[in-house]
Amino acid sequence: MNSEARFEFLQRDDFKRYARTKPYERLAEKINEIVIYKGGGGLGDLVVGAALFKMFKRAFPHAAVKYMGVVYPRFQRIFQALTCIDGYIHYERPDKGKRMKEYFAFRREWRGKIDLLVDTQRRWETSFWLKMLKPRYMLSASPLLSDWPMPVMAYKQMHIMEQMVTLAARLGIQDIRDDDYRFTVPEEFTGNARIMLGGRSGKIAALLPSCGMEFKNWLPEYFAKIGDLFANQGYMTIILGSPKELELFRQIASRMRQPPVIPAERDPAFAAELMNDAAILQHCDIAVGNDSGGMHLASCLGCLSATIFGPTTPRKFAPVGPNNIIFYKQLPCSPCRFVCSRKVHKECLVSITPDEIFRECIKQLH
Repeated sequence: MNSEARFEFLQRDDFKRYARTKPYERLAEKINEIVIYKGGGGLGDLVVGAALFKMFKRAFPHAAVKYMGVVYPRFQRIFQALTCIDGYIHYERPDKGKRMKEYFAFRREWRGKIDLLVDTQRRWETSFWLKMLKPRYMLSASPLLSDWPMPVMAYKQMHIMEQMVTLAARLGIQDIRDDDYRFTVPEEFTGNARIMLGGRSGKIAALLPSCGMEFKNWLPEYFAKIGDLFANQGYMTIILGSPKELELFRQIASRMRQPPVIPAERDPAFAAELMNDAAILQHCDIAVGNDSGGMHLASCLGCLSATIFGPTTPRKFAPVGPNNIIFYKQLPCSPCRFVCSRKVHKECLVSITPDEIFRECIKQLH
């Protein structure tokens, strides 16, 4: 199965009308700066959102397109490498009365200074606080706060990329291209990656066994098994991730018959820089991992990506792009609130076996 982002809504009559009338063209002379609010600064948010920035950049070639939200330190270099983003505005929205002092200071600084503010988050409260910044124009899923009211959309049944593209499409910006999903690693990082790989350039399989939420993790013994299956076919196996997860990586390696390469063990400083992982993934034939930002990154680097879904749904969170394989059992309890009530604990993940993943990966690779 390839990416779940299908953009079928573009075939609706209302979106076809927006494509014909092109509302964005009437803004061309009025917009010098576009600010896109993304909210959370996770790796997946950053990588998936890049396509939206590229679409606005093409439509408004003379305008600066800036990211508003949070970017965590580990993802700074990734952010800086995205040439479609012209700047970063740090903003954390008020939440239940918290951060109000910071918000009013932010409002004094930015009130009336933004030409076009695009809110991707689909929450009325979020749009309200952004509207109080008094942008010249605002585009939001909240109908009373947007200068272009959005059609009724079944957002909960849509992929996160589809949800974002509805906003651009409402202005008539509907030219989604395959290379909008692609990400290129700066040359300064590729040399170190080649050294870590021992100069090898073919038949490399990456394992990404950790993510931000442990409950989404596939079993360590399953990662060990699939690592050995690839090794038996002549692949170098490499376990990628932060040095903070080193104990998990060692646990997997201890179960493998053929030792994998673990950058977090060989050179913690190297592994702490996420861009080095990206440079390695650029050399890999296949990446196998949990639903995580790392798999979004692997997919955008052109690596065949086999992503394992259990408590979350690929319909919403699958990596974007054409080079993806999705493994998902779609149990009646999934997606869930990360509290397992099945007789077999985490059955949604346990029932996805290394053998079935390996067979499908080899089929696609060949």
